[in-house]
Amino acid sequence: MISMPKGSGCGSCFLSKGSLFDQPISMAESGKTGENGKGNPWVRHHRNGPQPLKRVALLLLLLLLSGPISCSPFHKEDPKVEPAASWRLAAEQEEPSLSLAPTSDYRIGTGDLMNILVYGEPDLTAIARVSNEGFIHLPLIGRVEASGSTVPELKSRIEARLREGYLVHPDVQIILQEYKQDVVHLMGQVGTPGPYRVTHSDTLMGTISKAGGFTPIARRNKVKIIRRENGGSRVFYVDTRRITKEGHLQEDVLLMPGDVIVVPERFF
Repeated sequence: MISMPKGSGCGSCFLSKGSLFDQPISMAESGKTGENGKGNPWVRHHRNGPQPLKRVALLLLLLLLSGPISCSPFHKEDPKVEPAASWRLAAEQEEPSLSLAPTSDYRIGTGDLMNILVYGEPDLTAIARVSNEGFIHLPLIGRVEASGSTVPELKSRIEARLREGYLVHPDVQIILQEYKQDVVHLMGQVGTPGPYRVTHSDTLMGTISKAGGFTPIARRNKVKIIRRENGGSRVFYVDTRRITKEGHLQEDVLLMPGDVIVVPERFF
């Protein structure tokens, strides 16, 4: 048992001058004698500073006072992942979905449903469906022709009607919510993917041409067509190179409403 040195006082003064570490030590420990008559330089008491032994003791005491220490140098706490961050991570890992939003040159047709918003005028907001005659009915201005127009064209037409004695600077936004069933969806490596209206005579190559043609990385020899048939679906492939390079026009497929055309990316 080690007794407190006289005059050491409280524990906070335990390492002050006159403490245990400044007490006289044996000749062997002090380094006055040793092997070959030479002292040990690591434990010799130095006049100009504290002994190395005292420094080690101070360091150990500070570590003990600082609290528990992990014994494993490789232990790391798992970082907390916020719900939003985990959702973004999951979204990045999924394959990107191809948008089926209508293109700017999409022509509105009978049966299309749209949400029409007028900025700053909530009473003029309306959900309108194109009638069989090709018109929609809106608050304040009444009947407006819509069939055959693009969304930008219809927007300009409605704003012009609102300026006729109703609003000074109308700002109209049109959101298509439902499209007619006589459209096909073109996806993948074409200039402008999206839904395209078709007639009974529209073909695969004609529709791809409307979309701006193939991109440079399109796999033209395996264009996939998904078609609904008898309550299910049928998938078949078309080698468009035989049509464009070899002139086999009879192999150009007539499209049907609801067809989904996928132009994959080729691998080099």
